[in-house]
Amino acid sequence: MKRRAQTPAPTPPACAECARFTNLARAAETEGDHSRATDMRVLLSRHQKGGHPAAVQFEGEL
Repeated sequence: MKRRAQTPAPTPPACAECARFTNLARAAETEGDHSRATDMRVLLSRHQKGGHPAAVQFEGEL
């Protein structure tokens, strides 16, 4: 039996908008709506690339 390594817990979001997209993505995953979860991750990525200073740009990724 092969074991997979546990994925580390994600870093807490750097801002309220990151937290909102992260929470929406997790809620969608829980509900089984993978398309909406992907949409939220895309919006999170766009927000982080355009709305954060470089120092916090990659914190809170999914």
